[in-house]
Amino acid sequence: MIQNGGNDGSVSVLLKELSDQKYALDQAAIVAATDRRGIITYVNDKFCEISEYTRSELLGKSHKVVNSGFHGPEFFKELWGKIGHGQVWRGEICNRKKSGALYWVATTIVPFNDDEGKPYQYLSIRQDITDMKNARQTILDQQAKLVASSKLVALGELAACLTHEINNPLGVILGRCEMLRRSIDRGQVSPEELLKMAESIETTGYRIEKVVRSMRSLARGEDSEALSDISIPLIVEQTLDLTRQRFIDHGIRFEQEVIFAGRVRCRLTQTLQILVNLLNNSHDSVYEAEDPAQRWVKLRVTESAGTVSFAVEDGGLGVSAELVARLFTPFFTTKDIQIGTGMGLSISQSLAHRQEGELVLESRANPTRFVLRLATGGSV
Repeated sequence: MIQNGGNDGSVSVLLKELSDQKYALDQAAIVAATDRRGIITYVNDKFCEISEYTRSELLGKSHKVVNSGFHGPEFFKELWGKIGHGQVWRGEICNRKKSGALYWVATTIVPFNDDEGKPYQYLSIRQDITDMKNARQTILDQQAKLVASSKLVALGELAACLTHEINNPLGVILGRCEMLRRSIDRGQVSPEELLKMAESIETTGYRIEKVVRSMRSLARGEDSEALSDISIPLIVEQTLDLTRQRFIDHGIRFEQEVIFAGRVRCRLTQTLQILVNLLNNSHDSVYEAEDPAQRWVKLRVTESAGTVSFAVEDGGLGVSAELVARLFTPFFTTKDIQIGTGMGLSISQSLAHRQEGELVLESRANPTRFVLRLATGGSV
């Protein structure tokens, strides 16, 4: 009797411990148990509270009663494939309340196996993470809006720079038209002079057309193009169509050295945006330099080991060691707030990565050199 009494005491202690553990679990988590077929045999109060179903509405049913339709068949096939083999499953599940509202739960499903190692019961332990998921999605949405807005601002900065490329030839056309009008008023225009002015206007008009065509390339959706093999001379030509006049107007010496004139694997739109941004940055860095030896910018194209390098160099003051780590950080800029947003290099680096390439600062000064590296394209 003493031995039996001792066993009874041990059993009582064990039952008390199990009861306490169940109480603690019920207070801390959303708990449900199902049989091997997935039929609900137990739910705690928290399950009823979050799902808005009564216990009687849940018992004897499967979890389909709270299925939101968010997850596809493959999701549940993988889940059942794991717990059906006696393995613990962990993940996040989106369920639907009785009212129709969605809620998210971080879920752990533990199989209880029989003597043959086959599950006879499943215990699911869940935590409500709806607020966390909503907050995370809000942050992602705001980040997406901020990036989209910043890209528009960056394109706006480029467009402002490109006014030089149109205003100058437009001024030439207007000047020729005024000369022609005065000559006609004086009755002093000859057929030869008329032809010469018409040819000048036509040539200048074609130049504006080229600039507009290149601007359209920049305005296209950046993900609408597939990676393709693009002629390097075409890229250089369109880049210069969009930047050349600024250097001429401000007396900045510009050089180009196309050592490799083959093809490069890229998206034309994105590559143009990167190169135009780099050249505009170089222009701004030497624009106020008083020493003529510093007022130069160079575009150099080379190829090595299957990689094409577009190097943009300038004679500016360079980049201090303290700023190097922050150069490609969004919204970081050394320019006046009215001149730059600090998104140009960040977006350019992102565009390089989307083309399976890279954009790096190769030399901080003497000269300052940024390099865009992309894969070499196939031969024609």
